[in-house]
Amino acid sequence: MTEHTVIRAAAMLTPAGIIADAEIEWDEHGRITFAGPSRPDSKPDRVLHEQLLMPGLTNGHTHSAMTLMRGISDDDGFMPWLAAVQAAEQQLTPDDIATGLDLAMLEMIETGTTAFADLYAWDAALIDRVRTAGMRVFASLAVTAFDHAPFPAVTPATGRELLAATVDLAAQYAADPQVRVGFGPHAPYSCTPEFLREVRDLALRHGIPVHTHIAESAAEVETIRAKYDATPVGFLADLGFFDAEVHAAHCVQLAADEPTVLAEAGVSVSHNPVSNLKLGCGIAPFAGMLSAGVEVALGTDSVASNNSLDLFEEIKLAALLPRREPGVTVTASQVLHAATAGGSAAIGFPEAGVLEAGKLADVIAVDFGGTAAAPIRAAEALAFLGYGATGADVREVWVGGRHLYENGKHLTLDKHEVLERARSARERLIG
Repeated sequence: MTEHTVIRAAAMLTPAGIIADAEIEWDEHGRITFAGPSRPDSKPDRVLHEQLLMPGLTNGHTHSAMTLMRGISDDDGFMPWLAAVQAAEQQLTPDDIATGLDLAMLEMIETGTTAFADLYAWDAALIDRVRTAGMRVFASLAVTAFDHAPFPAVTPATGRELLAATVDLAAQYAADPQVRVGFGPHAPYSCTPEFLREVRDLALRHGIPVHTHIAESAAEVETIRAKYDATPVGFLADLGFFDAEVHAAHCVQLAADEPTVLAEAGVSVSHNPVSNLKLGCGIAPFAGMLSAGVEVALGTDSVASNNSLDLFEEIKLAALLPRREPGVTVTASQVLHAATAGGSAAIGFPEAGVLEAGKLADVIAVDFGGTAAAPIRAAEALAFLGYGATGADVREVWVGGRHLYENGKHLTLDKHEVLERARSARERLIG
Protein backbone atom coordinates (compact mmCIF):
# COMPACT_ATOMS: atom_id res chain seq x y z
CA MET A 1 0.00 0.00 0.00
CA THR A 2 1.27 3.45 -0.91
CA GLU A 3 2.24 5.58 2.09
CA HIS A 4 0.80 9.09 1.99
CA THR A 5 1.14 11.94 4.47
CA VAL A 6 -1.80 14.27 5.10
CA ILE A 7 -1.40 17.56 6.98
CA ARG A 8 -4.33 19.80 7.86
CA ALA A 9 -3.88 23.42 8.93
CA ALA A 10 -5.78 26.63 9.58
CA ALA A 11 -4.78 28.01 6.18
CA MET A 12 -2.50 27.44 3.19
CA LEU A 13 -0.82 29.65 0.59
CA THR A 14 -1.53 28.28 -2.90
CA PRO A 15 -1.18 29.72 -6.42
CA ALA A 16 -4.84 30.73 -6.12
CA GLY A 17 -4.18 32.62 -2.88
CA ILE A 18 -4.89 31.82 0.74
CA ILE A 19 -7.21 28.89 1.46
CA ALA A 20 -8.69 28.67 4.97
CA ASP A 21 -9.16 25.26 6.65
CA ALA A 22 -6.72 23.65 4.24
CA GLU A 23 -5.09 20.31 3.68
CA ILE A 24 -2.06 18.98 1.84
CA GLU A 25 -1.16 15.42 0.95
CA TRP A 26 2.04 13.97 -0.48
CA ASP A 27 3.16 10.49 -1.48
CA GLU A 28 6.17 8.40 -0.44
CA HIS A 29 8.24 10.08 -3.17
CA GLY A 30 7.65 13.52 -1.68
CA ARG A 31 5.28 14.62 -4.45
CA ILE A 32 2.17 16.59 -3.59
CA THR A 33 -0.99 14.69 -4.54
CA PHE A 34 -3.52 17.18 -3.14
CA ALA A 35 -3.44 20.78 -1.92
CA GLY A 36 -6.73 22.51 -1.23
CA PRO A 37 -9.65 22.79 1.17
CA SER A 38 -9.91 20.14 3.87
CA ARG A 39 -11.69 17.02 2.68
CA PRO A 40 -14.38 15.68 5.02
CA ASP A 41 -13.45 12.04 4.40
CA SER A 42 -9.65 12.36 4.82
CA LYS A 43 -7.74 11.22 7.88
CA PRO A 44 -4.93 13.68 8.56
CA ASP A 45 -1.67 12.52 10.13
CA ARG A 46 -1.29 15.93 11.75
CA VAL A 47 -3.66 18.79 12.46
CA LEU A 48 -1.81 22.09 12.88
CA HIS A 49 -4.18 24.40 14.69
CA GLU A 50 -3.51 28.13 14.22
CA GLN A 51 -0.78 27.40 11.67
CA LEU A 52 -0.48 28.30 8.01
CA LEU A 53 1.14 26.09 5.38
CA MET A 54 3.20 27.68 2.62
CA PRO A 55 5.99 26.69 0.22
CA GLY A 56 9.45 26.54 1.70
CA LEU A 57 11.46 29.71 1.09
CA THR A 58 14.34 29.87 -1.40
CA ASN A 59 17.45 31.91 -0.61
CA GLY A 60 18.59 33.17 -4.00
CA HIS A 61 22.12 34.15 -2.97
CA THR A 62 24.33 33.49 0.02
CA HIS A 63 27.78 32.34 1.09
CA SER A 64 26.79 29.88 3.80
CA ALA A 65 30.23 29.10 5.26
CA MET A 66 30.66 32.79 6.10
CA THR A 67 28.40 32.37 9.14
CA LEU A 68 31.68 32.17 11.08
CA MET A 69 32.32 35.81 10.08
CA ARG A 70 29.07 37.18 11.44
CA GLY A 71 29.71 40.65 12.87
CA ILE A 72 33.12 41.23 11.24
CA SER A 73 33.65 44.84 10.10
CA ASP A 74 29.98 45.55 10.81
CA ASP A 75 30.02 49.32 10.52
CA ASP A 76 32.38 49.77 7.57
CA GLY A 77 31.57 50.59 3.96
CA PHE A 78 31.64 48.08 1.13
CA MET A 79 35.31 48.14 0.14
CA PRO A 80 36.76 48.20 3.73
CA TRP A 81 34.31 45.45 4.66
CA LEU A 82 35.34 43.39 1.62
CA ALA A 83 39.03 43.71 2.55
CA ALA A 84 38.37 42.60 6.14
CA VAL A 85 36.29 39.64 5.06
CA GLN A 86 38.75 38.51 2.42
CA ALA A 87 41.56 38.63 5.00
CA ALA A 88 39.52 36.41 7.34
CA GLU A 89 38.72 34.01 4.49
CA GLN A 90 42.39 33.26 3.98
CA GLN A 91 42.45 31.63 7.43
CA LEU A 92 39.51 29.27 6.85
CA THR A 93 40.21 25.54 7.02
CA PRO A 94 38.16 22.68 5.52
CA ASP A 95 36.63 22.07 8.95
CA ASP A 96 35.68 25.75 9.18
CA ILE A 97 33.87 25.58 5.85
CA ALA A 98 31.91 22.50 6.96
CA THR A 99 31.08 24.08 10.32
CA GLY A 100 29.96 27.35 8.74
CA LEU A 101 27.77 25.46 6.30
CA ASP A 102 26.16 23.42 9.08
CA LEU A 103 25.50 26.56 11.11
CA ALA A 104 23.93 28.26 8.09
CA MET A 105 21.66 25.28 7.47
CA LEU A 106 20.52 25.30 11.09
CA GLU A 107 19.49 28.93 10.76
CA MET A 108 17.94 28.55 7.33
CA ILE A 109 15.87 25.51 8.26
CA GLU A 110 14.51 26.96 11.47
CA THR A 111 13.53 30.20 9.69
CA GLY A 112 11.76 28.40 6.85
CA THR A 113 14.33 28.22 4.02
CA THR A 114 14.38 24.90 2.19
CA ALA A 115 16.63 25.68 -0.80
CA PHE A 116 19.56 28.05 -1.33
CA ALA A 117 21.98 29.27 -3.99
CA ASP A 118 25.50 29.39 -2.64
CA LEU A 119 28.69 30.82 -4.15
CA TYR A 120 31.75 29.70 -2.19
CA ALA A 121 34.06 26.71 -1.66
CA TRP A 122 32.34 23.43 -2.56
CA ASP A 123 33.23 19.79 -3.00
CA ALA A 124 31.37 16.47 -2.89
CA ALA A 125 31.73 16.14 0.90
CA LEU A 126 30.12 19.54 1.47
CA ILE A 127 27.33 18.83 -1.00
CA ASP A 128 26.64 15.56 0.80
CA ARG A 129 26.28 17.48 4.08
CA VAL A 130 23.45 19.42 2.47
CA ARG A 131 21.86 16.22 1.18
CA THR A 132 22.05 14.66 4.65
CA ALA A 133 20.54 17.76 6.26
CA GLY A 134 17.71 17.51 3.72
CA MET A 135 17.93 20.88 1.96
CA ARG A 136 18.28 21.70 -1.74
CA VAL A 137 21.33 23.61 -2.94
CA PHE A 138 22.57 25.33 -6.07
CA ALA A 139 26.28 25.08 -5.23
CA SER A 140 28.67 27.20 -7.29
CA LEU A 141 32.44 26.95 -6.89
CA ALA A 142 33.88 30.45 -6.42
CA VAL A 143 36.76 31.36 -8.75
CA THR A 144 38.48 34.55 -9.89
CA ALA A 145 41.41 33.64 -12.18
CA PHE A 146 43.07 30.71 -13.91
CA ASP A 147 46.11 30.51 -11.62
CA HIS A 148 44.66 31.85 -8.36
CA ALA A 149 43.61 29.61 -5.44
CA PRO A 150 40.69 31.48 -3.81
CA PHE A 151 40.77 29.44 -0.57
CA PRO A 152 44.42 28.41 -0.09
CA ALA A 153 43.97 27.10 3.47
CA VAL A 154 41.02 24.98 2.32
CA THR A 155 42.37 23.68 -0.99
CA PRO A 156 45.39 24.49 -3.17
CA ALA A 157 43.15 24.18 -6.24
CA THR A 158 43.53 27.04 -8.70
CA GLY A 159 40.76 28.58 -10.73
CA ARG A 160 41.60 26.35 -13.69
CA GLU A 161 41.38 23.26 -11.47
CA LEU A 162 38.15 24.45 -9.86
CA LEU A 163 36.55 24.91 -13.28
CA ALA A 164 37.39 21.29 -14.05
CA ALA A 165 36.08 20.22 -10.62
CA THR A 166 32.82 22.03 -11.35
CA VAL A 167 32.34 20.00 -14.52
CA ASP A 168 33.01 16.77 -12.61
CA LEU A 169 30.65 17.66 -9.74
CA ALA A 170 27.90 18.71 -12.12
CA ALA A 171 28.09 15.30 -13.79
CA GLN A 172 28.19 13.50 -10.43
CA TYR A 173 25.00 15.16 -9.17
CA ALA A 174 23.20 15.58 -12.48
CA ALA A 175 20.35 13.25 -11.47
CA ASP A 176 20.07 14.41 -7.85
CA PRO A 177 16.85 16.37 -7.16
CA GLN A 178 18.46 18.12 -4.18
CA VAL A 179 21.53 19.44 -5.99
CA ARG A 180 22.56 21.72 -8.84
CA VAL A 181 26.20 22.58 -9.43
CA GLY A 182 27.36 25.77 -11.12
CA PHE A 183 30.36 27.83 -12.09
CA GLY A 184 31.05 30.71 -9.71
CA PRO A 185 33.14 33.48 -11.31
CA HIS A 186 33.18 36.09 -8.59
CA ALA A 187 32.36 39.31 -10.49
CA PRO A 188 33.27 41.25 -13.64
CA TYR A 189 35.60 43.51 -11.65
CA SER A 190 37.57 40.57 -10.18
CA CYS A 191 37.75 38.34 -13.28
CA THR A 192 39.48 39.05 -16.59
CA PRO A 193 37.59 38.97 -19.89
CA GLU A 194 39.58 35.88 -20.91
CA PHE A 195 38.57 34.05 -17.77
CA LEU A 196 34.91 35.00 -18.16
CA ARG A 197 34.91 33.82 -21.77
CA GLU A 198 36.31 30.47 -20.65
CA VAL A 199 33.56 30.13 -18.05
CA ARG A 200 30.96 30.97 -20.70
CA ASP A 201 32.37 28.41 -23.12
CA LEU A 202 32.49 25.66 -20.49
CA ALA A 203 28.97 26.49 -19.33
CA LEU A 204 27.62 26.21 -22.86
CA ARG A 205 29.60 23.07 -23.66
CA HIS A 206 28.47 21.19 -20.56
CA GLY A 207 25.07 22.76 -19.91
CA ILE A 208 26.12 24.06 -16.50
CA PRO A 209 24.66 27.26 -14.98
CA VAL A 210 26.66 30.24 -13.74
CA HIS A 211 26.23 32.16 -10.48
CA THR A 212 28.01 35.51 -10.16
CA HIS A 213 27.83 39.02 -8.68
CA ILE A 214 26.86 41.85 -11.04
CA ALA A 215 26.63 45.63 -10.45
CA GLU A 216 26.64 45.34 -6.66
CA SER A 217 28.19 48.74 -5.93
CA ALA A 218 28.93 52.12 -7.47
CA ALA A 219 32.63 51.36 -7.04
CA GLU A 220 32.22 48.29 -9.26
CA VAL A 221 30.49 50.33 -11.95
CA GLU A 222 33.28 52.93 -11.87
CA THR A 223 35.95 50.22 -12.09
CA ILE A 224 34.35 48.54 -15.09
CA ARG A 225 33.71 51.84 -16.84
CA ALA A 226 37.33 52.90 -16.36
CA LYS A 227 38.65 49.56 -17.69
CA TYR A 228 36.20 48.78 -20.47
CA ASP A 229 34.13 51.94 -21.09
CA ALA A 230 30.94 50.02 -20.25
CA THR A 231 28.65 49.18 -17.38
CA PRO A 232 29.03 45.72 -15.78
CA VAL A 233 25.92 44.49 -17.61
CA GLY A 234 27.08 46.00 -20.90
CA PHE A 235 30.57 44.56 -20.47
CA LEU A 236 29.21 41.04 -19.86
CA ALA A 237 26.70 41.33 -22.70
CA ASP A 238 29.47 42.34 -25.11
CA LEU A 239 31.47 39.29 -24.01
CA GLY A 240 28.53 37.03 -24.84
CA PHE A 241 28.55 35.97 -21.20
CA PHE A 242 24.75 35.88 -21.10
CA ASP A 243 24.68 33.18 -23.76
CA ALA A 244 25.15 30.86 -20.78
CA GLU A 245 22.47 30.33 -18.11
CA VAL A 246 23.34 33.09 -15.64
CA HIS A 247 22.03 33.76 -12.14
CA ALA A 248 23.17 37.20 -10.97
CA ALA A 249 23.38 38.45 -7.40
CA HIS A 250 22.55 42.07 -6.52
CA CYS A 251 22.16 44.10 -9.76
CA VAL A 252 21.85 47.22 -7.63
CA GLN A 253 23.52 49.74 -9.91
CA LEU A 254 21.70 49.17 -13.19
CA ALA A 255 21.18 51.64 -16.01
CA ALA A 256 17.55 52.40 -16.83
CA ASP A 257 17.35 49.95 -19.75
CA GLU A 258 19.33 47.12 -18.15
CA PRO A 259 16.45 45.25 -16.46
CA THR A 260 15.12 44.72 -19.99
CA VAL A 261 18.57 43.61 -21.17
CA LEU A 262 18.70 41.02 -18.38
CA ALA A 263 15.16 39.81 -19.04
CA GLU A 264 15.75 39.38 -22.77
CA ALA A 265 18.98 37.48 -22.04
CA GLY A 266 17.17 35.16 -19.60
CA VAL A 267 19.35 36.22 -16.66
CA SER A 268 17.73 35.58 -13.28
CA VAL A 269 18.56 37.91 -10.38
CA SER A 270 18.78 37.56 -6.61
CA HIS A 271 17.58 40.75 -4.92
CA ASN A 272 19.34 41.10 -1.54
CA PRO A 273 17.93 44.26 0.04
CA VAL A 274 19.25 43.94 3.62
CA SER A 275 22.84 43.25 2.58
CA ASN A 276 22.79 46.02 -0.02
CA LEU A 277 21.58 48.55 2.54
CA LYS A 278 24.00 47.42 5.24
CA LEU A 279 27.00 47.80 2.92
CA GLY A 280 25.75 51.11 1.55
CA CYS A 281 25.55 49.74 -1.99
CA GLY A 282 22.11 51.18 -2.71
CA ILE A 283 18.68 49.80 -3.57
CA ALA A 284 18.18 47.51 -6.54
CA PRO A 285 15.36 48.36 -8.99
CA PHE A 286 13.22 45.45 -7.85
CA ALA A 287 9.97 46.83 -9.26
CA GLY A 288 11.67 47.63 -12.56
CA MET A 289 13.08 44.13 -12.85
CA LEU A 290 9.68 42.60 -12.19
CA SER A 291 8.07 44.89 -14.76
CA ALA A 292 10.71 43.95 -17.32
CA GLY A 293 10.03 40.25 -16.80
CA VAL A 294 13.21 39.28 -14.94
CA GLU A 295 12.88 36.11 -12.84
CA VAL A 296 13.76 37.53 -9.42
CA ALA A 297 14.63 35.62 -6.26
CA LEU A 298 15.19 37.05 -2.79
CA GLY A 299 18.50 36.44 -1.06
CA THR A 300 20.21 37.29 2.19
CA ASP A 301 23.82 37.32 0.96
CA SER A 302 26.18 36.11 3.70
CA VAL A 303 25.66 36.90 7.37
CA ALA A 304 28.93 38.86 7.19
CA SER A 305 26.98 41.49 5.26
CA ASN A 306 23.55 40.88 6.74
CA ASN A 307 23.85 39.18 10.17
CA SER A 308 20.77 37.04 9.49
CA LEU A 309 19.61 34.31 7.13
CA ASP A 310 15.94 35.01 7.93
CA LEU A 311 14.27 35.51 4.54
CA PHE A 312 11.15 36.98 6.12
CA GLU A 313 13.25 40.10 6.78
CA GLU A 314 13.98 40.30 3.06
CA ILE A 315 10.33 39.74 2.17
CA LYS A 316 9.09 42.71 4.18
CA LEU A 317 11.89 45.05 3.11
CA ALA A 318 11.61 44.07 -0.55
CA ALA A 319 7.91 44.93 -0.47
CA LEU A 320 8.41 48.28 1.23
CA LEU A 321 11.52 49.77 -0.42
CA PRO A 322 9.94 50.38 -3.85
CA ARG A 323 7.29 52.57 -2.20
CA ARG A 324 9.85 55.30 -1.61
CA GLU A 325 9.09 56.26 -5.20
CA PRO A 326 5.64 57.83 -5.62
CA GLY A 327 3.21 55.56 -7.43
CA VAL A 328 5.43 52.46 -7.29
CA THR A 329 4.07 49.46 -5.42
CA VAL A 330 5.28 45.89 -5.16
CA THR A 331 2.64 43.73 -3.51
CA ALA A 332 3.04 41.12 -0.79
CA SER A 333 1.96 38.51 -3.31
CA GLN A 334 4.71 39.50 -5.76
CA VAL A 335 7.39 39.41 -3.07
CA LEU A 336 6.22 36.06 -1.71
CA HIS A 337 6.37 34.70 -5.26
CA ALA A 338 10.00 35.82 -5.48
CA ALA A 339 10.72 34.10 -2.16
CA THR A 340 9.09 30.83 -3.23
CA ALA A 341 8.15 29.82 -6.79
CA GLY A 342 10.15 32.58 -8.49
CA GLY A 343 13.22 31.92 -6.41
CA SER A 344 12.99 28.17 -6.92
CA ALA A 345 12.78 28.63 -10.69
CA ALA A 346 15.63 31.16 -10.66
CA ILE A 347 18.08 28.75 -9.00
CA GLY A 348 16.97 25.70 -10.95
CA PHE A 349 14.35 23.91 -8.87
CA PRO A 350 11.15 24.65 -10.82
CA GLU A 351 9.31 21.69 -9.32
CA ALA A 352 9.46 23.26 -5.85
CA GLY A 353 8.12 26.52 -4.48
CA VAL A 354 4.42 25.90 -5.13
CA LEU A 355 1.85 23.96 -3.13
CA GLU A 356 -0.11 22.16 -5.82
CA ALA A 357 -0.50 18.59 -7.04
CA GLY A 358 2.54 17.26 -8.88
CA LYS A 359 5.04 19.60 -7.24
CA LEU A 360 7.66 18.68 -4.66
CA ALA A 361 6.48 18.74 -1.05
CA ASP A 362 8.78 21.50 0.23
CA VAL A 363 6.46 22.85 2.90
CA ILE A 364 6.73 25.01 6.01
CA ALA A 365 4.17 25.70 8.71
CA VAL A 366 4.05 29.23 10.12
CA ASP A 367 2.41 30.08 13.45
CA PHE A 368 -0.71 32.14 12.86
CA GLY A 369 -1.83 32.27 16.47
CA GLY A 370 0.52 34.94 17.81
CA THR A 371 -0.10 38.61 18.45
CA ALA A 372 1.66 39.69 15.23
CA ALA A 373 -1.10 38.00 13.24
CA ALA A 374 -4.05 39.10 15.38
CA PRO A 375 -6.81 40.01 14.69
CA ILE A 376 -6.77 39.23 10.95
CA ARG A 377 -8.57 36.13 9.71
CA ALA A 378 -6.84 33.16 8.12
CA ALA A 379 -8.19 34.17 4.71
CA GLU A 380 -6.33 37.49 5.09
CA ALA A 381 -3.02 35.88 6.02
CA LEU A 382 -1.18 37.18 2.94
CA ALA A 383 -0.69 40.47 4.77
CA PHE A 384 0.81 38.64 7.74
CA LEU A 385 3.24 36.66 5.57
CA GLY A 386 4.30 39.75 3.65
CA TYR A 387 4.62 42.27 6.45
CA GLY A 388 4.33 40.65 9.88
CA ALA A 389 5.85 37.17 9.96
CA THR A 390 9.44 36.43 10.96
CA GLY A 391 11.53 33.31 10.89
CA ALA A 392 10.74 32.82 14.58
CA ASP A 393 7.16 32.00 13.56
CA VAL A 394 8.22 28.87 11.62
CA ARG A 395 7.12 25.69 13.40
CA GLU A 396 7.56 22.84 10.90
CA VAL A 397 9.70 22.20 7.81
CA TRP A 398 9.50 19.41 5.23
CA VAL A 399 11.61 19.04 2.06
CA GLY A 400 10.45 16.49 -0.47
CA GLY A 401 8.14 15.21 2.24
CA ARG A 402 11.03 14.60 4.64
CA HIS A 403 10.53 16.17 8.06
CA LEU A 404 13.49 18.39 8.93
CA TYR A 405 12.17 20.56 11.77
CA GLU A 406 9.37 20.16 14.29
CA ASN A 407 8.39 22.70 16.94
CA GLY A 408 11.89 23.96 17.63
CA LYS A 409 13.67 20.64 17.20
CA HIS A 410 16.01 19.86 14.32
CA LEU A 411 15.50 16.32 13.05
CA THR A 412 18.51 16.08 10.71
CA LEU A 413 21.16 18.23 12.41
CA ASP A 414 22.55 18.24 15.97
CA LYS A 415 22.10 21.87 16.94
CA HIS A 416 24.15 21.72 20.15
CA GLU A 417 27.09 20.03 18.42
CA VAL A 418 27.07 22.48 15.51
CA LEU A 419 26.95 25.51 17.81
CA GLU A 420 29.87 24.21 19.86
CA ARG A 421 31.98 23.68 16.73
CA ALA A 422 31.05 27.15 15.45
CA ARG A 423 32.02 28.88 18.69
CA SER A 424 35.35 27.08 18.79
CA ALA A 425 36.12 27.96 15.18
CA ARG A 426 35.21 31.61 15.70
CA GLU A 427 37.50 31.92 18.72
CA ARG A 428 40.40 30.57 16.66
CA LEU A 429 39.64 32.93 13.76
CA ILE A 430 39.45 35.95 16.04
CA GLY A 431 42.65 34.94 17.82
